[in-house]
Amino acid sequence: MKSIRCWDDLSAYGIVPLTGEACGLSYRILCDMTARGKKTLEKALGLAELGPQENWNRGADNDPHVGAVMLAPDLLSFIGVFALLEAGCREVWLTKGHTVIGIEADDSPDQVETFKRFHAEDLARRFAYAGTCGDRNQHMMTGRVV
Repeated sequence: MKSIRCWDDLSAYGIVPLTGEACGLSYRILCDMTARGKKTLEKALGLAELGPQENWNRGADNDPHVGAVMLAPDLLSFIGVFALLEAGCREVWLTKGHTVIGIEADDSPDQVETFKRFHAEDLARRFAYAGTCGDRNQHMMTGRVV
């Protein structure tokens, strides 16, 4: 199992928090992103392409930063769900405390059931790529993927 509890936890998924001082409203967090983080944000926001905003730091030679974005604190669990699904988790749970828990493909059924039973009162919602087209659905009358 994997979890996302704070902004720093998103760094492993290519969304690297830098500072809150960049926002003139003192609300958003400036984050650099790698190609993986950019792909996750595009999927989460339903965008074909995030516009270019120059990154602030280089990142690692084997995983460079490709841009920057300002994100509101309320987006942490929302982005966390997509980060874990994109990382290969078969399902993701959101707790009432807004922690995001990812169930990995190799997590044993016993481990998952024990976790569910022990935390049943705290689990608020389950997410999985279970739409008719993965993370999207197909409109029945037109056949278009929405």
